[in-house]
Amino acid sequence: MNDEQKKNLVKAVESTSPWERIPTTVEGVFIVKTPEHNNSQTVFVELNPSVQAQPIKKRGVYLKNLHEYEAFKKLVENPKVEELLSIVSEYYTRGDISRIEI
Repeated sequence: MNDEQKKNLVKAVESTSPWERIPTTVEGVFIVKTPEHNNSQTVFVELNPSVQAQPIKKRGVYLKNLHEYEAFKKLVENPKVEELLSIVSEYYTRGDISRIEI
């Protein structure tokens, strides 16, 4: 990110309301400003992938720093998580519900 982009980011954050999403050029990545607390401003990066231009979740994952990003990245890349999600999807994803004869 160059200096001009950094200035634009700061300007955008300063001009938005708390909890307003600021879109970025990366699909599914937003900047979110929170209300000030004790004269301190917190800004998050929200990750919320989209399908057909619609966000997957109402709220995405909010990350405040690189440490949080690395922790989530490590967790998401864990093959056990993929295996668990595969099983949950197979057995608990709601499909066509059979009609029960009475």
